[in-house]
Amino acid sequence: MTYTIMVGVEGDPDRRAALRWAAERAARDGARLHLVYVIGHAWGDGTDEPGELLVGAAEALLATERRLAEQHVAAWAEGRGRPRSGTGRTALKTAAISVSTSYLYGHVGAELEAASQDADLLVVGTRSALEREGSYTGSLAVRVAAGALCPVAVIPHGWEQSGRGVTVGVDGGAAGELAVAFAADEAARLEEPLTVACSGYLANPLLAGLVPETSLGDRRQEIVVAAAELARELHPELQVVTSIIEAAPSRGLLTAAEGSRMLVVGTHNRHGMKRLMLGSVSHDILLNVHVPVVVVRSRR
Repeated sequence: MTYTIMVGVEGDPDRRAALRWAAERAARDGARLHLVYVIGHAWGDGTDEPGELLVGAAEALLATERRLAEQHVAAWAEGRGRPRSGTGRTALKTAAISVSTSYLYGHVGAELEAASQDADLLVVGTRSALEREGSYTGSLAVRVAAGALCPVAVIPHGWEQSGRGVTVGVDGGAAGELAVAFAADEAARLEEPLTVACSGYLANPLLAGLVPETSLGDRRQEIVVAAAELARELHPELQVVTSIIEAAPSRGLLTAAEGSRMLVVGTHNRHGMKRLMLGSVSHDILLNVHVPVVVVRSRR
């Protein structure tokens, strides 16, 4: 079934990793690709519509980004993204690729969140590790991932295709099942392994000697085994491995994802003001992302 990938573009040559990632995924899956640019609404602006000069500049930027997206699609079709066997789920579907564009006017985070209702996957870029060094880093990606109405893929600026396999973080919650399903589908399409990871301490150091240390360990094992079984039910041919990491959840999952193509995590749907907040683990991961991270939620 054809689906829609929406990617927020900036026009900065150093910040096009998200565009390339989205274009190559659309080429692989035969998905529709829609490019969105948000014309920023400054606090002092007194109009509800951007001026003609801003609109002209936005349309020129989108035309450039569209040409680049089409080039990425063509390059993938020429063989760089072709599956090793040349058959299977990832067989070429580029003839069906549709690339469209639109501009929005307002505050970037809010506009992308609203636009996500028309997407099945929203792709945004975020600061690379080098850009984060020595600076205070609030993150647009965190806000968008918290408020979007569909799964969000967050791609570090400057990221290059690398790694093998998919890693999914689980904690036993219902949101983890959605993440496992997404990650299993991705790994099956790539014909690469899926790693199911659960990160946390065996026992809180403050409670050392006061609680049975085996209780939490057993629970972590139960979580990864159940998640692995779900992945195998969805894709019996999939190679699934499990990993339990003795570390803080966000740090452990980032470590587990090293060498992977992507890390997948789940998040709960929230309402009201709570929808502007991610869970602490997902929040910390997106502030320290070094591989593509997909935050999965059910459609609201």
